[in-house]
Amino acid sequence: MKIKTLAIAAATLAVGAITSQAQVYSQNIVGYVNIVTQPGVQTLICNPLDLDGVNNITNVLAGAPKGVAVQLWNGAGYTAVGRGSFGAGAWTANAATNFIPPGTGFFIQTPGLWTNTFTGTMIPAVGGTNSLALTGGILQLVGSVLPVSGTVTNAADQGPGTLNLANMPKGVALQFWNGAGFTAVGRGSFGVGAWTTNYTVNVGQGFFIKSPTTTNWVQVYTNN
Repeated sequence: MKIKTLAIAAATLAVGAITSQAQVYSQNIVGYVNIVTQPGVQTLICNPLDLDGVNNITNVLAGAPKGVAVQLWNGAGYTAVGRGSFGAGAWTANAATNFIPPGTGFFIQTPGLWTNTFTGTMIPAVGGTNSLALTGGILQLVGSVLPVSGTVTNAADQGPGTLNLANMPKGVALQFWNGAGFTAVGRGSFGVGAWTTNYTVNVGQGFFIKSPTTTNWVQVYTNN
């Protein structure tokens, strides 16, 4: 079996920002991504790999330390999930019924420095297409299904095997967490629909997106 490097994807998060530098390996698209969280800092991330087809929080974050706090966007606010700080550090009752599959962003805060190794398979399969549904006018917390980094608008980051965000509809608005608030990136509603600014998205980084119309964020996986 030929083993091929598919992506550089180790993600290190510091003060709410993400820098990428990891490795995903293998012909059968099984890999890992390391994400490091800093003590007491809220960080907006996503799960970049499919662990088991279910991806509930207790499985994906099985090694999370006591006192970890996760916030999931529910469309109107946040659903809090976490582990207790004392004793066995039991998860909250809703942990097993909340899920963080690839394509879902979430906030996480740990009491100390922690590295989580996300493991699993890449979605979609080689040559396959993933379409993340975006409902018009609805704010959604998302992340790239592919463990890739890149920019929002650069031509090199569009097409198969990339973030492929530049062709989002005119009027789309993105919000990236910077550790203290959000950095807004958007596309104009008129004319050619020029983007306000470019932005680099790192592996495992979550962000908010609001599309003016119902559409899909389409990503195609290729190992070429």
